[in-house]
Amino acid sequence: MKLVEDERMYLREEVLKMVLNAREWLKQFGFDLKVYDGWRSVELQENLFWFYMRAFTASKFNQKEQFERLTDFASIKAYFESLPPETQTVIREANRTFVSWPSKDPKAPSPHTTGGSVDVWLFENGTAANLGVPFDWMEENAGAFYHLKLRRSRFTGNDRKICRNRSKLILAMASAGFSCYGPEFWHFNYGNQMDALVRGGAARYSYIEP
Repeated sequence: MKLVEDERMYLREEVLKMVLNAREWLKQFGFDLKVYDGWRSVELQENLFWFYMRAFTASKFNQKEQFERLTDFASIKAYFESLPPETQTVIREANRTFVSWPSKDPKAPSPHTTGGSVDVWLFENGTAANLGVPFDWMEENAGAFYHLKLRRSRFTGNDRKICRNRSKLILAMASAGFSCYGPEFWHFNYGNQMDALVRGGAARYSYIEP
């Protein structure tokens, strides 16, 4: 399933400058930064919502086989809406931890539709650094502060280096002015409602289109 036809990436100018500042901060340690995702259209956000429900969330509720039979976003949505209301609520809320509900509502837009959210990854010597899990992983060990827990499962590979690299990524983005999103160590916010929730005060950004 192709998520989007237009693969161009957009960021707010202010957010782009902050990302570049984070990149400069990392270079002093021999690392680089790559942006994986920035502004999203509501259409892309909706496709992602159904895609990850099918790929990850459904398996947590004994729905994996049923969802895997579905081959397009419309059929995934139709099947989901055929489930009992209470089942829909549980699955939807679990999915929303990692993929926001698509919304143009100025008071509650999807974070990426504001242009104030960015997904980034640490690079070393031109190669994506091992940060313990793949990008867009939807489990507890993708959390921004999971690597700091005293009681946790160790990452496969050099656990200590993975933890240091995660900390470097978070410190780089925080030093540039971003706030991080707890469930995803690669997702950072500035100026939108999610950022305001962390810092307090009002959001500066809302839904926008290029």
